[in-house]
Amino acid sequence: MTKIPYTYRRKHGCYRYRRAVCLPKFGKFHITCSLGTSIASLARVRAAAVTAALDRVVAMLHYHSFQIGVRSASEANLLLKQVTDFTIGIATQGYFDPVVSPELVSASCLVNADLHDLAARHEGCAILDKADEIRLRDQGRDDVHMRRLRQLISAEGDGLLLSDMSLQQRLEHLGIAGRPGALKQDRLLMHRGIRDGQLRATRFNDPEVVASGDPLGYLVELGGALIARGDQPTTPGIEVADAEVASSAVSASPMLGTLIDGIVNDLIAKDAWSEGVGEDGRRLVKQFVWMVGDMPCLDYRQMHVSEFVRELWQIPKTVRVQSVWDRPYSSVRKSLGLVTAHNRRSKKTLNKDLAYLASFTNQMVAAGYWPEDFIRPLKLTATVTVQEKDSGRLPWRPVHLETMFNAPIYRGNRGSKRRLACGEDVYHDSAYWLPLLACYQLGRRDEHAGHLVSDFVFDIGTPHMLIEENLNRTLKSANSERVLPLHPRLLELGFQEFVEAARAAGEISLFPELWLNAGKKGGDQYYSVSWRKLMGWLEQQSGIAIPATPSGKKADFHSIRATGLSQLDRNDINQYIVCDLAGHGREGTTARSYQKLLQSGGLEDVLQERLKVLQRLPDYAATVSRQPLKILPIPLRAR
Repeated sequence: MTKIPYTYRRKHGCYRYRRAVCLPKFGKFHITCSLGTSIASLARVRAAAVTAALDRVVAMLHYHSFQIGVRSASEANLLLKQVTDFTIGIATQGYFDPVVSPELVSASCLVNADLHDLAARHEGCAILDKADEIRLRDQGRDDVHMRRLRQLISAEGDGLLLSDMSLQQRLEHLGIAGRPGALKQDRLLMHRGIRDGQLRATRFNDPEVVASGDPLGYLVELGGALIARGDQPTTPGIEVADAEVASSAVSASPMLGTLIDGIVNDLIAKDAWSEGVGEDGRRLVKQFVWMVGDMPCLDYRQMHVSEFVRELWQIPKTVRVQSVWDRPYSSVRKSLGLVTAHNRRSKKTLNKDLAYLASFTNQMVAAGYWPEDFIRPLKLTATVTVQEKDSGRLPWRPVHLETMFNAPIYRGNRGSKRRLACGEDVYHDSAYWLPLLACYQLGRRDEHAGHLVSDFVFDIGTPHMLIEENLNRTLKSANSERVLPLHPRLLELGFQEFVEAARAAGEISLFPELWLNAGKKGGDQYYSVSWRKLMGWLEQQSGIAIPATPSGKKADFHSIRATGLSQLDRNDINQYIVCDLAGHGREGTTARSYQKLLQSGGLEDVLQERLKVLQRLPDYAATVSRQPLKILPIPLRAR
């Protein structure tokens, strides 16, 4: 018991005498009593009678905290039997699998038995010291067994093999009420029960057990005596290659596929990944498992990462693996198409994918599933030359964007499915607004495609938009969350009227037509239909050649953002504000920690400063005239 000094404070005209008490397993709480209201009464607060009375209360609670934590012999015996029974049921499942040999199942059971025996001997931590190793080898454990045992110990880390939460969950599963003061006793019983159950399971095919006609019943009732008579079982005579098969077929380590979501969520929770990066990382690791196979996590090796990289080079970058990974990779591999100079994955993209896998690996180590340096994805990164670094995102030239806004989408067209045929009508939807938003607001494709009607504010100060996570979109990083003033060109073309019409119609998404397709949604839907057709029109225009890198990568929708940021690269423009507009992090301690206009000057000051910078962009759509608002039915939009 830890004693914490007395304190007092005045409350409601009465001095309160307070003592903080910390009891084992119960934590910290307070005992409080009220005494007289005069200053003189403070002396009485410390009177021996009051102190002694409170000390007796504390002592009684301390006595109680130990008494309620002790389990009776019958309770302990019941817990031990239930754990043993349950473990036998789990451990013997492999014997019923015709693909797995009984020897391999027995080997796996014996490794798990020794793991929990070590934990029981070392207060819940699986520690293999020299004395334990000598003891186990004297009992017949061979090199294969000891290597596998060390792997399991490394995967569990230095902490408790069964955490308090895990122990409580196991007790609840068995229908046994946990007790705060009995955790140490329960943990020892749990480890002993699991050890006993695993050891009994190794004798599933003993002649005596088989002859009983009820192997499981025999192991539950008489398995303890069988183990006692036969001493400790020895490692079955299997080769190292067979032991590897046993590792994957009957392994104590969880399947990697079952861990992905939890590990990714941990990375997001500790801000190592943003929600947007987390989704990219989740997709990448699931692709890794799909391509090399889902196995117990301890069965992976560096060669599997190398195999993954080799396969990535063989898949065109245009393939969306989520659309086919419900089938085995081997069955769809040939149907994914051939890699060409135009659809080959870049080295920078590969390195980004390996960085995701490396972060996931580090969290697997931190969570105790993998030992340190178990696999090292960054060992396989590709060398990117200076030329390759400089040829990543090729911007448009102003003439390309000016020509784009001369398309019939903006000058007059013939309606749904004929938006690029010259006509009399101009319709307002994502096909009309997304290129304009990209040019004048500098957002990413999915940021603008995922707008909600509620993202826009027109009636308070400077009209502006919010870019934040919502039901349609995640963000690439924490810096991507930002507030942007609306460029005057958008307002002159009737953007406010368009948003207000969507709000009046009860729309939630600003561009609902992009969210109808179950397969492709948001920016992907816009890209595959409207943007692709607009690019086809642009390529047909006289004197226009689409900018392309030496590798053949053509400028695309995201290149609009690159164009705008390039145009703002001027000596007289504050580049910190440009970073804020783009959703990039500021560099340097001063910029990150001290230059905070939003807190010191307010939102309106920030909007005005950012608007001044946005207005330095070329006015690509200056010749586009405002047209009366025309909105097609949702199924006919952006086609």
